[in-house]
Amino acid sequence: MSNWYFVDGGQNRHGPVSAEALLEAYRQGLVGNDSLVWREGLAEWAPLRSFGDELGLAAVVPPAPAQAPAPASPPDDAPVKKNNGCLIAAAVVVGGGLFLLVVLGILAAIALPAYQDYMTRSKLAVVQVEGQSAKVAVEEFIANTDRCPRDAAELGLAAPTTPGLDALDVGSLEDGRCAVELTLGTLGTDDSARGGHLLLTREENGTWSCSGDGIPQKLLPSHCR
Repeated sequence: MSNWYFVDGGQNRHGPVSAEALLEAYRQGLVGNDSLVWREGLAEWAPLRSFGDELGLAAVVPPAPAQAPAPASPPDDAPVKKNNGCLIAAAVVVGGGLFLLVVLGILAAIALPAYQDYMTRSKLAVVQVEGQSAKVAVEEFIANTDRCPRDAAELGLAAPTTPGLDALDVGSLEDGRCAVELTLGTLGTDDSARGGHLLLTREENGTWSCSGDGIPQKLLPSHCR
């Protein structure tokens, strides 16, 4: 009886073993048809299948190859994995958008009144141009007559047509100083100064001063406050 040597699936060499032991190893799956075997009289190692007739491999049933277990399906009540990253990103985007809207609302609440005040002051500045023209006419009248004109008509001033200026009067105050009075109307869309008066007064030294009555302080020129 020949002694056999074989190499198992882990590349470990076994032997010498009998032919029955080799067949048992084949039956248990330790060796297969491609496993290398050798016995005395062979020039080199050869696959086990080369000795099928000699060993009677056909009569030996090798073990069925083990099948990988199928992946277990999750139970019906298993929690569904949620894409928390997308939810967080969406929450950040929504939160950022709401924050931006709030900021824009605050800026608009601050900027809109400031812009409206700016436009009203601009229209009031145009009204003051009429007052400056009246001051020049008063100076010329005083230089020629050495007195204050009784009214705008004596100066030859036409009725004002400047938007926001309802009336322009010229005359002497109770203390004798000469003055130009501008009566304001609606300055654009702002009625806060409507009916107010801007008084340009000629002082005894020939300079002019400015004061306001019934006009919000924030709209008055700095030299009239």
